[in-house]
Amino acid sequence: MSIMQAMYSGSSALINFGEAMTVIGNNLANANTTGFKASTSSFEDVLIQSVGTTGSGAQKQVGTGVGLADITQNMSQGAFISTSNVTDLSIDGKGFFMVRDPELSQKLDLSGRPMDIFYTRAGSFRKDVSGNLVNSSGLVLQGWELDVDGNQKAGGTTGINLSTANNADPMPTSTALVGVNLDSNTTAKTVAYDCNDPTTYDFSTSIRVYDSRGKGHNVEVQFRKITTSDDNTWEWHAVTDEDGTGTLTAIDLTGANVKAAPTGAGYTAGQLKFNAQGKLESEGSTPLTFHFSGAEPQEILFDFGDAIGTNADSTNDFSKQTLDLLYGAGTLADDADNTGAEGSIQVSSGFATLSLSQDGYPSGFLDKLAVNQDGILSGYYTNGQTKQLFQVALVDFNDELALEQAGSNLYKETVNSGLPRVGTAQSGRLGSIVSNSLEQSNVDMSAEFVRMITTQRGFQANSRIVSVTDGMLEELISLKR
Repeated sequence: MSIMQAMYSGSSALINFGEAMTVIGNNLANANTTGFKASTSSFEDVLIQSVGTTGSGAQKQVGTGVGLADITQNMSQGAFISTSNVTDLSIDGKGFFMVRDPELSQKLDLSGRPMDIFYTRAGSFRKDVSGNLVNSSGLVLQGWELDVDGNQKAGGTTGINLSTANNADPMPTSTALVGVNLDSNTTAKTVAYDCNDPTTYDFSTSIRVYDSRGKGHNVEVQFRKITTSDDNTWEWHAVTDEDGTGTLTAIDLTGANVKAAPTGAGYTAGQLKFNAQGKLESEGSTPLTFHFSGAEPQEILFDFGDAIGTNADSTNDFSKQTLDLLYGAGTLADDADNTGAEGSIQVSSGFATLSLSQDGYPSGFLDKLAVNQDGILSGYYTNGQTKQLFQVALVDFNDELALEQAGSNLYKETVNSGLPRVGTAQSGRLGSIVSNSLEQSNVDMSAEFVRMITTQRGFQANSRIVSVTDGMLEELISLKR
C-alpha cells in the first residue's frame, strides 16, 4: 500500500509543479505587459498519514504528497517609462484607476457587486470617437467633472468624456485696464472735441475688446487736456468704429450709457485728475455700454490704474458690481491706502502707453491636454484660455491581494478585498498621478529563471519517483512467477 502512496505523492508533485511552471511562464510572457503584477506559487504538504507508533508511543507519520497552497501576486510598483501621449498615466504609489464597461452598465453579479466596474494599474488611455477617455478594451476612465472654479460637480464619479470640451465659449470684455503717461508739458486744448479730428485731442491709444460672439473690436481711448486751475486734469473718451464705415463714435459716460455724438445732448466725457507729483488722484467713471452690431449690449469698465487720495475711485479696487452699487448710492470708498505705483501718470517725458489688458477673449478650440499630479485634466485652448475639465479618480482597498484578476490588466473587487475607497490622487494613502508615462511589468526575469530551474528539478525528481515506484510494483507482481 505504501508503494502506491509513493506513486501518488510523486504524481501530486508533478501536477503542482506543472501549475507552478504555468505561473512562471505567465510571468515571463507578461514581462513587457503594462501594469502587470507577477505571481508567486507556494506549496504545502498534504494528507499526513499515521503508519504506526514507536516504542515510546510516538506516532509514525508519512506524508502523501504536495499541494499548491497559494498563488500570490506581487503588487509592488513597476518602473515607469516616458511616452508622448499626455493621457498615458501612471500611479506613483498606491491605488488603481477605475474604469467602467458601458455595455454592462447597471448589471450586478450574484454577490450584488456591479459587473461594469473594473480596476487597473495600466493607464494607457485614448479618446474614442465619442470623446470618452478609454483603455485598449474600450472601458471608460472614471473621474469627477469640474465646474468653472475647479470644484467637483455634484453627482459623484462619472465617465471622462471630452466631447463637450472641444470648444471654449467667448467671453465678452467687461473690464479694460489702461495705463498711460500723459505728458505734463501739454497745453490744454481750446477747440471743441471731435473724435474724428485728431487735432482736437492730444493723445490716443487703442485696445481690442470682444463682444458676446467673440468678435474683436478696436476701441480707441483719446486723451485731451482741459483747462483747470491746477493744470492737472484730462478728459478721456472711448470711441469705436462699430459699423466699419471709418467714422468713429464716442460713447457717452452718463448714466444712460447710450451712444451719442460728441455734441449731442447729455454727452459726458471721463476725467483723469493728477496731483502735483504726477500721480493719479481720481479716475471716477461708470461702466460704458457698447452696442456692437449683431451682439448683445455689454458694459465695459475702463480702469486707469491705482488712483490715490480720499474717494479717488480707483476702479481696480472694486468689482464692477460694487462700483455700480457705489455710484447708485452716491458714495465712494476711501482709496487713501493706494500708492499710485501702478496707475496712469502725468510726467514730462512724452506720451507713452505703459500697459494694456482686458478680460475678454474670442472663442477657441481645444489645442492640448495636461494632467497634473492630483489627476486634474486641463484643456488648453487656441484662444489662450485654460479650463480644468475633470479629475481622475483613484481607488484603494483593504486587501488589494484579494482582488480577482479579470484579464486585460483588470481587477474586480471581492468579498475579501473589501469595498473600494474612491478618492483623489495624493489624498489619504493614494499615490500621485504621473502623466506621459506608463507603469511597466514588475516581473523580475532573473528571479523567474531561478524559480524555473528549481521547479524543473523538482518535477524531474518526482518523475523519477513515479518511474522507480512503477519498477517496484513490477518486481512485486513478478513474485507470483
